[in-house]
Amino acid sequence: MRLRFYILTFVLHILTFSGAAEIDENGYIAYCPCMGRFGNQADHFLGSLSFAKKLNRTLIIPPWIVHGYRGYGDDSFIPYSRWFQVNALKPYHRVIEMKEFMLEIAPSIWLPEKRYIYCHESTFKRSEDKKSCPAKSGNPFGPFWDNFKIDFPASEGFPTHLHFHSSKKEWDSVYPATSHPVLAFMGAPASYPVNEKDKQLQRYVQWTKDLENSAGKLIDLKLKKPYVGIHFRNGMDWKKACDHVKNGLDYPFMSSPQCTGYQRSTSKRFTYEMCYPSLNTVKSHVLSLVKESNSNSLFIATDASSYENEFNNMFKEAGLDVSIVKLENDELMMDLALLIESDRFIGSCGSSVTAFVSRKREVLGRPNEYFGASDKHNEADRSEL
Repeated sequence: MRLRFYILTFVLHILTFSGAAEIDENGYIAYCPCMGRFGNQADHFLGSLSFAKKLNRTLIIPPWIVHGYRGYGDDSFIPYSRWFQVNALKPYHRVIEMKEFMLEIAPSIWLPEKRYIYCHESTFKRSEDKKSCPAKSGNPFGPFWDNFKIDFPASEGFPTHLHFHSSKKEWDSVYPATSHPVLAFMGAPASYPVNEKDKQLQRYVQWTKDLENSAGKLIDLKLKKPYVGIHFRNGMDWKKACDHVKNGLDYPFMSSPQCTGYQRSTSKRFTYEMCYPSLNTVKSHVLSLVKESNSNSLFIATDASSYENEFNNMFKEAGLDVSIVKLENDELMMDLALLIESDRFIGSCGSSVTAFVSRKREVLGRPNEYFGASDKHNEADRSEL
């Protein structure tokens, strides 16, 4: 009887711990994706993934912060795995979702009294006591960490000579994994827009099978192939941002390098027409690409006016039978999936949402175009419009 008890206890022990995540002795990196909406967070995610690989620490994948944006209701924190496959990232580097880390790893290596937040020393002056990182000051910083019941009893201000471009050797000399098992940063250890070298990491960001299948069914149901997909922004907040570009810029502005180029010496000037293209520019480019590709459908994703009536009239006057599709439900992920799968694509040069689409299309070998970036469409004869 006693032997049977010991055997049962041993089996339960195996069942309990066999699925537990293995602790990475090289350490972990955590961060709050607290800058911007999904597109900006996606740029930062790729840079953070690259940073984690450089330091050879496991990346703790944060949830996406949506704050009820575009149909997600009160669910402000969306796990990475709801939309994308975690395992698809692992051929590149070690990762673990934040919820899993807090449940399975944190109790062993990141005790509440030893949770430090890391920031530049210069950031201390933004805190109330002027000697700590303002890690939970404001929204979304406070709600993000609170969502995982994380408090920081102490701060680590890394010296000015240490930055996210520093080498692994430099980081390890200041923060070895033995005494700093988790580097938890106030924000992403990455730049916006994403560095050119990290764009290719988009290949590891893959939809869940459910989302991929849903997108495929929607394409079969709604769109007649081939089809052109377009993403443009024309809301008031976007117009206000583009007002800073009235005279053009010779340096990066938001996600502009995706169409102007990353190298300053060879990059094009970012113009107002690239940022906030006129309706005539948009129509000219769409009509030209629809004709060139013999497309049967136009899929529209936008943050404000879709210009559906204007496009319908334009196609009718041009003698084209082109169906126009815009999703009734304001669901960003499905918009992105359908834009990625389009036969031809035109996006907004300054938009990080467009950048997410264009990066994925690049690694899939699909072409990208941008409104306002071609003199052909900016200066085209508008008589047929």
